[in-house]
Parts: sequence; structure tokens; C-alpha cells
Amino acid sequence: MREKELFEKNQKLSTEFDLYLLDHPELLDKIPENALIVLLPEFDQELKEKNLEMARLHREKEQPLVYVKVDKMRASRLEGLQDPG
Repeated sequence: MREKELFEKNQKLSTEFDLYLLDHPELLDKIPENALIVLLPEFDQELKEKNLEMARLHREKEQPLVYVKVDKMRASRLEGLQDPG
């Protein structure tokens, strides 16, 4: 997987995770301060493995790790957008 593709996939995944947290704020209490959140998409094994690898490489000493398994992801939450022009 190329770096650009990895970035784009993780950007979409993390955006959806942020939106999920907005809908489920009670989950924030389960995430320790300064935790490294590792998103593990079950629908994309290569991305899942890359995210685990990056977590191992970039984790700060004694930084809490939170693994978030993601079973599936919708394409987008936006519907019915119209060209503003």
C-alpha cells in the first residue's frame, strides 16, 4: 500500500471515528488521557496490519494503547449535496 493511499484510508476512518464519538460521547470516558488510538478495520486487512505496525513504531514510552475494531464503514454520511455554483 502506498503512503498516499494509507493516509487517505486512515483519514476517512479517523473522520468516521470522530463522528461516531460525537454520537456516543460516553465512550470518551473509556479512552485514557494521551492514549494512542489504533483503528483496526476488519474490512481491510492490509490497512489493519499497517496501523498495528505504525502503532508499534510511533508509540511513546508507556503511552496507553486503545485498539478500536471497526467491522464496517459506510461510504459517507453526506447526502443530497448540490453544487453551490
